[in-house]
Amino acid sequence: MYKALKVSMLALLLFLPLFSVVTTRVIDELQLISVIGFDKGGEGAIKGTVSLTSYSVEEATKNTALSAESNSTRALRLKFNSMSSRPLHGGKISSILLEDQLAEGGIFDVLDTYYRDPTVATKAYLSVTNGTTQGLLNVQFPLQSEIGAYLKDMLDHNITQGNLPQSNMHLFMRAYFEKGHDPFLPYLSYSERNLQVDGIALFKQDRLIDTLNLEESFLLKLLTDGYQSGGVLEVRVDEGKHVAVLRELRSDADVHVDLKTRTLFIDVGLRTRLSEYSGGFWKKRSCNILLQKQMLPCRKE
Repeated sequence: MYKALKVSMLALLLFLPLFSVVTTRVIDELQLISVIGFDKGGEGAIKGTVSLTSYSVEEATKNTALSAESNSTRALRLKFNSMSSRPLHGGKISSILLEDQLAEGGIFDVLDTYYRDPTVATKAYLSVTNGTTQGLLNVQFPLQSEIGAYLKDMLDHNITQGNLPQSNMHLFMRAYFEKGHDPFLPYLSYSERNLQVDGIALFKQDRLIDTLNLEESFLLKLLTDGYQSGGVLEVRVDEGKHVAVLRELRSDADVHVDLKTRTLFIDVGLRTRLSEYSGGFWKKRSCNILLQKQMLPCRKE
């Protein structure tokens, strides 16, 4: 009896998936969102803007921005769908933008919906904008083909080769929930002709409290990620009279905590190549002398 019951249960488990309903989506029947931005609306509302990309054999890639305002991100989705001829889908979202004024009041409620959405990648980039995201997503930048790919490539480049520490939606939410850890995000600015990375936006829990420029972001990257390759650093020496340009940075950091004195010690090792020096011809030992003034030991290569 027990054996027959066991066989029946096994057969039921094997055939159960055949009777389940699977939702299928045809990509040609969907309108994919590449970038979504959120701004501070009126009377506690949220203004959202989505960038949609249309492809055509005869025409070049075209970006279209749709904007709506509501009290919740769920209601925003309904309004966006009411403006589109096809259902909107977030499976291609590569970047989520947040206006700095909105970020000052807290952004957890905005992000939580998308972080729990299985169609949105948790590795999507988050960024804070100096100015409205609606304005940014309605600008056609000269180097831009598709705004989602443009933003992703820009942030990829500045993280791997520039001064931005690693960040994405998953890392932001992990830092938000971890004890003693506050998140940070890239800080962007734009004009009618240019989009650029200005530095890092610092958060206390989910509220924007301050920003760092690119030079200060370099120090934060040394403490958090370090450099594996790439990067450029300018060091002013001789009371600012000359400039040394360092390239091909490699670094690592060791953190030690003294629990008795509650003191944190961070040792950063930096290996680099002296690429340019405005002081003219320099002797063999000048590399160490030059950089020791800035507390950056160097080995001539």
